[in-house]
Amino acid sequence: MATNIAEGYGRKNYKGDFLRFLIYSQASCDETVSHLSKIIRLYPDISPDLKEKIEQYQLLGGKINNFIKYVQLSWRT
Repeated sequence: MATNIAEGYGRKNYKGDFLRFLIYSQASCDETVSHLSKIIRLYPDISPDLKEKIEQYQLLGGKINNFIKYVQLSWRT
């Protein structure tokens, strides 16, 4: 996720490229939540720690989404 954001920021002069990498980052975040959810179902004894991680990734995904909206509406081209 962080590397996608960093690479996209390196292309910040091209708004479309920047947005593409931010979207990749958000998708990676969602994918991580999916993997953690599967692990919880397969190994319920480690669930408490992973449930907290899922919540953290969901918060991060919301922040990335808000940043995408900001870039779409306000980023210079």
